[in-house]
Amino acid sequence: MMLREQMELLHASVNAFYSGHFAEALRIATSIRVLVHETGRSKPLLKQIRPDGLALQLPEYTDRARLGEDQFIRFAVGIRLGPGTCVAPAVDVHSTHYALTTIGAWWARAVFSFQSKMGTQVTYSRKQVILILANREGGAHVDQNEDPNYVRLLTDQPLSFMYGDVQLETPDLAKFLVAQSGVELMECLKSNFFPEYELPLRWEFGVAPPIAMYLDQISIKACRVTTAFPTAEIRVTKRG
Repeated sequence: MMLREQMELLHASVNAFYSGHFAEALRIATSIRVLVHETGRSKPLLKQIRPDGLALQLPEYTDRARLGEDQFIRFAVGIRLGPGTCVAPAVDVHSTHYALTTIGAWWARAVFSFQSKMGTQVTYSRKQVILILANREGGAHVDQNEDPNYVRLLTDQPLSFMYGDVQLETPDLAKFLVAQSGVELMECLKSNFFPEYELPLRWEFGVAPPIAMYLDQISIKACRVTTAFPTAEIRVTKRG
């Protein structure tokens, strides 16, 4: 059955990602595209199996705060700080910050928002981020025509993490977001098609220290805009 094969491929790639092979995000993006991306010429696999395939429910991080114009960058990606300087991908779809939504709404949801070089606010949906990895960055195709705003998000932002006085690693937030989306979609497939399929309650990279801090949402608010970048403060909501 094609759907079970896609579930197994997605599971294998997500498992490899959280084992430290972060390039697997490219394959995760491709699997998600096969399952949910619809164009005028083709139907996603879920709609081929069920006409209401994109109306199925899955757990999604619920952003309860309003996106303000003064926020320089904002995204909701599960991470763990530590041990040491590590910023690790970590997602718990059973946390209090999750609620059920439809695949269609989840696919179209804005996941990144930041300012372009021209000073305008740029927003990327989950669909856009996942298709960039699948269609441009090597998941299924490589496109040399890069999206300049997306490249800036990955390479030009002075986004850094501090824990106490320790400078932490800078994470690849796009890949973290794609892997998290893979986890959320697998929960949907399990609940609707494969109830016997065993999945971990929590996915995270490495071994958490005895006392770990988990973050689900990061907002950076511009404090002073210069010709280069604004200074910023990181505000987080701790996982419940």
